[in-house]
Amino acid sequence: MHNLEIKHLRMLRAITESGNMTRAAEKLSITQSALSQQLKDIEGKLGADLFFRTRKKMIVTEVGKQLLETATQVIEALDLAEQDISRKISGELGELKVGTQCIFCYKWLPKVMHLFQRKFPSVEIEVGNSVDLQRELEDKKYDLIISGVGALGNTHTSVPLFQDQLVCIMWADHPLSDCSFVQFEDFRGNNLISHAEKGTNRFYQQVLKAKGIEPRKIMNVGAPQAIIEMVAAGFGISVFPRWAIAEALKTWAIVARPITPRGLPLIWHAVYLTHDNIPIYQQEFIRSISKLNVTEQTMLTGRRMGMGPSVKRAILNK
Repeated sequence: MHNLEIKHLRMLRAITESGNMTRAAEKLSITQSALSQQLKDIEGKLGADLFFRTRKKMIVTEVGKQLLETATQVIEALDLAEQDISRKISGELGELKVGTQCIFCYKWLPKVMHLFQRKFPSVEIEVGNSVDLQRELEDKKYDLIISGVGALGNTHTSVPLFQDQLVCIMWADHPLSDCSFVQFEDFRGNNLISHAEKGTNRFYQQVLKAKGIEPRKIMNVGAPQAIIEMVAAGFGISVFPRWAIAEALKTWAIVARPITPRGLPLIWHAVYLTHDNIPIYQQEFIRSISKLNVTEQTMLTGRRMGMGPSVKRAILNK
């Protein structure tokens, strides 16, 4: 039997609290005749009276009292759930789990998190490294992932955050340092120092391997600072976002060169599952990344990459 609906539970509570059909109907914003018919229908389906009808008052029966206990629990639970959802959508309460596929994001991510927490102090934020974007989003390990990968289809939304450029870094006396740029072929025979292992290194998998180019060795070093030190010591070359290496170029004996004469552009995205009710705080977090990187990083790379004003405006206006 599936006779009971939430409207019946609300009806039972309203009549019990009011003790009167007229006042109960007003409380439920329906006509008295509609309320009477609703009560008659559910009592007929249940095969039991929920109220004793008197001239002055509706008195709940034992069966009605039993159902009223359940009604109270269900209605309170539903009301609480609706309030929680409303608070999450409005940004008053919630949790945001952010994955990142770029270890260099940690140069600016703490500042974004600080600004975010000031605006949404009741929203808990959690950040972790992402390996499998699609699976982690679908398993709800993360609510959004910062990635160099764009849209994966209709089930995912991809919001451009900022435009970047990959450059090859090397120690100052490396033979390639005399060149104004490096070609993909130049990676053949050189040690490639990377934060990612060979199997998950996108530059190797999608660019070098696809072109049949094999470095002498891929050296996996997890921390960006350690990669810079290894490069400066002459152990190999590496690939960095230009903005992420800008400060190190001033203090370390390393140089950066564009990859190919036209450069190797990269657009970072915030990727999340497509749905209608994106919390306000998630939207604001994405906007904060865009604004911060446009003002503090992208303008620098934009001048060097020839990023036009229209691209900058498009990111700022997102």
